[in-house]
Amino acid sequence: MKEHLAFITTLLFQFVIGIDYDGWLNIKIQHSLNCNGEKYCTRGNISLKSIRAGTSIIEQITFNEKHIDELKELADMDGFYTIRSLVTAADSKESEFLSSVKAKAFMDNGLSDVVNAWVLPNGAVIAVSFQVNNSSQSRFPRSVNNDYKITSNFYLRHVEPAAVPDTASYIQKLEREREAREKGELKDNRSFLAKYWMYIVPIAIFVMISGSTNPEPAQSAR
Repeated sequence: MKEHLAFITTLLFQFVIGIDYDGWLNIKIQHSLNCNGEKYCTRGNISLKSIRAGTSIIEQITFNEKHIDELKELADMDGFYTIRSLVTAADSKESEFLSSVKAKAFMDNGLSDVVNAWVLPNGAVIAVSFQVNNSSQSRFPRSVNNDYKITSNFYLRHVEPAAVPDTASYIQKLEREREAREKGELKDNRSFLAKYWMYIVPIAIFVMISGSTNPEPAQSAR
């Protein structure tokens, strides 16, 4: 396996301030080309010694003619090139993520793709996606001694946590209103119907049902 090393450094101001956790991260990349009957086989590996630093090392195989032939077959059928990512971290079990790109787009882009890993503030990876940049010009893969090089860019994407509702304050407000009503300090300004609708509605329904089931007898003709 030939190694392709790529170093991607993110700005600390943009990323570190949102990460509460730091540790190593490893992403095994598998695909479904030239796997000798297996569903997936190794395509490469992405490793980070520090999530906060964001520096990655990418190691990938080179494609041979058989890889290219199978990729061409998928492209001719307008099929998808599928990638499986197996993610492990210092304090978590292995997680699996699947992603697909159009085989033709991957070929036209010269076997170049972008890998995104979406990370929560606690360091947990919730998604890994592959995408191909749109290109106006087709760049068919070039071979060197029948080897085709894969070019990948890797990015860590910080997921902002959603706003947490202030449940405690709301409960305290309800409790204060309840105590005020019990002490008579909170005046009820609702209308008569708003206060007693639960009593009025059943009576109205009962009257309507009684009227429909007991019609007045028709007067006999003279």
